[in-house]
Amino acid sequence: MKKPYLKLRRLIEDEGLEIQELAERTSIPRSTLYERVNMPENAGKWSWKEIVAICTVLHIPPEKIGEYFFPAIAKEEKTA
Repeated sequence: MKKPYLKLRRLIEDEGLEIQELAERTSIPRSTLYERVNMPENAGKWSWKEIVAICTVLHIPPEKIGEYFFPAIAKEEKTA
């Protein structure tokens, strides 16, 4: 799992945001946000507070949370 949050990173780009701006809008420290999104060893370490803040800023509906924050689980559910 080299890039676990590729879909999330693409959405951030599509919204015209950089990690720094998303960090400011969500009140998540930039270093924490960068590590969560870019480092595979941090996959799955999201807090619900972080997820809710990001979903609010990026307009991710509740039914799509799995696709953006738990891609391995969402993929398994689709193939089952």
